[in-house]
Amino acid sequence: MAKFRMYPTCAQERQMLLHCAHARYVWNLAVEQHAHWRRWRRSAPGFAEQCRQLTEARRDNEWLGSGNADVQQQALNLFFI
Repeated sequence: MAKFRMYPTCAQERQMLLHCAHARYVWNLAVEQHAHWRRWRRSAPGFAEQCRQLTEARRDNEWLGSGNADVQQQALNLFFI
């Protein structure tokens, strides 16, 4: 098995931390949505609906929109695994 080490530059490290911050933010929103779900309400939003909501949030929020959409969607996808 090959082992690799990363030695990112300062700029690359900042970008990776920003990706992590975006993913954590999106994950926490998904958890919050599902925490509010109750049996008598409609079902909690699924992956496709949350991706649609993410697109709207990225459009409305410059900080979130500046991040990588794939990273953010993968955070949502992990929620449904």
